[in-house]
Formats: sequence, C-alpha cells, structure tokens
Amino acid sequence: MKWIAVFFVGLLLALPRPASAEIAFKFVTAGEAEKMMSGAKPPDALAGDEQFSMTLRKRVVSSHVERHMGWNEELVIQEGTVLLNYGGHATNEKQMAPGEFNGETIEGGKSLLMHPGDIVILPAGTWHEQVLKTPVMRYILFKTKAR
Repeated sequence: MKWIAVFFVGLLLALPRPASAEIAFKFVTAGEAEKMMSGAKPPDALAGDEQFSMTLRKRVVSSHVERHMGWNEELVIQEGTVLLNYGGHATNEKQMAPGEFNGETIEGGKSLLMHPGDIVILPAGTWHEQVLKTPVMRYILFKTKAR
C-alpha cells in the first residue's frame, strides 16, 4: 500500500507545472524611458522570464521581413508612423535560427499604417515587416511564448 502512495507522489512531481514568473515591481518615468532610448544601444528588457519579455525599442531604419514560430509579439507605438506589412508568405524564406525566419518580401499579405497609440498583436508564425514613414519609430515590445 505504501508503494502506491509513493507512486502517486512521484507521478504528481513528474507532471508539468506552469512556469512561475518572478517579475519584480518596477516604475519607469516617461523621462527615464526617454533617456533609456537616447543611447546607441537599446536597453535590456524591462521585465521578462522564459515566457514573457517587455522591452523599449527604437527604429531609425525599416525592419526586414521576418517571422518567429515560438513567440507572439505585441507592439505599442509611442512615436512615429510605420507601415506594417503582415501575413501572407515570404519570398526566399531562410531559417536564421531554430524557429526564426527571414525573407525578402511579403506576398499575399496586408498592410496597415500605424501611429502613436496604436497597438498590434502579431501571433507566432506571422510574417511581418515595419517600413518607417518617419525618421524614428519608438515602441514598447512585448513578447509572449506561443503555446
């Protein structure tokens, strides 16, 4: 009878558990965020673990065509105007790393013009590129692990 209890305890310990995030409280003023973005090197993630990250980003050149199989991306535009091309498929697709792909152009996709305050959610596996329409694009990038 004792071996049954040991078996079930072992079984419970072996079951996958959801990851627990150890995210610390952090307050960043608008001035501090602006200062972080003024440097040549983008700041490290403000928060994150193996399931989630939040970073401040700035673009002064358009992005390349890409897709990420393991991560959803959520962008909150803070400054600038950007044409987001997304969906469809990419020409000359190349795998750059496991689950990370680049391409030359997007075919059969859609486009939308984004402005400060706009939010977009790009599910994992979605081709996308950001084409700047102003000299600078500043945004908050959240990455969440795809299930």
